[in-house]
Amino acid sequence: MDIEKKFESGKSSRTYRRIDPEYNVDIFLGYNENGQMSMVIAEPGKELSIRSSKLINASLKRREDGKLSLSFDLVDESYKTMFMLFCRDIIGVCEKAGSNMAINRASMRWKYWRNLFGFRKPSILDEMSIKGLIGELLLLKDFFIANYDQERGVKSWMGPLLGHKDFEIDDTWYEIKSVNEGALQVMISSLEQLDSDVDGHLVVVSLEKTSPENGLSINVNDLVLQISNMIEDPDVMNLFMERLGNMGFAFDEEYNNYNYIHKGTEFFSVCDEFPRLKRRDLPTAIGNIKYTLVINAISEFKER
Repeated sequence: MDIEKKFESGKSSRTYRRIDPEYNVDIFLGYNENGQMSMVIAEPGKELSIRSSKLINASLKRREDGKLSLSFDLVDESYKTMFMLFCRDIIGVCEKAGSNMAINRASMRWKYWRNLFGFRKPSILDEMSIKGLIGELLLLKDFFIANYDQERGVKSWMGPLLGHKDFEIDDTWYEIKSVNEGALQVMISSLEQLDSDVDGHLVVVSLEKTSPENGLSINVNDLVLQISNMIEDPDVMNLFMERLGNMGFAFDEEYNNYNYIHKGTEFFSVCDEFPRLKRRDLPTAIGNIKYTLVINAISEFKER
């Protein structure tokens, strides 16, 4: 469904278009009388309370035909790409809910999106942090949620809580490192990242920078949406949004300029024989330490 065309068709006339005549929920996209991008959901149902954010006005009213009308209006059009990502997610939620529960489910989902649309950041994350977040989101999506369940996968993500390891689950841990494709070394930025009495895993995610036009590209905004679409439990969704907030992430158009191709992921077993520095082996006078590992030199520990 090309929702961008739906919006654009109503821009000059400030009108709405139904997303699909065959769709089982009445959802309309277009521009409101104030010239703002807008999505409207209409259904029979009970009224409920809803709050706006700084970037999106949310309102609920009873129409003359007796149906409820829930609208989301974008205040700042520089966030239009993010708004369309949000609309796609809400449309998917409504499709699963059906015509009599669409507004109820959409309003519940909005509570979690509201935090990401709730404030403007003075600046986005730096590129190194963006790549690091992409690596962690890729592992969350493709490994933890895929191999465990949604709740355990999101709860295992400890990096946003300032945990020493990025992920902890089933008496083991995973430290994620995002590197440029072809990198020869990986940076270990603190002793605690690989220091543990429990065997764990070093995960190296290779990324190649590319343009937004590349059909294979990924960016952090898209990954957040993909994971959001995988999560069905509202409590887990709230937890995921909290984790993102702790990482300093909020949707921003600028993130669409940082696109990468995922070239591969390698898992290494961090056991007693793995070459790493441990606090117990160092003089107490030594404080923080950073060091690098030569990737080819740890190939014997590769798991997959």
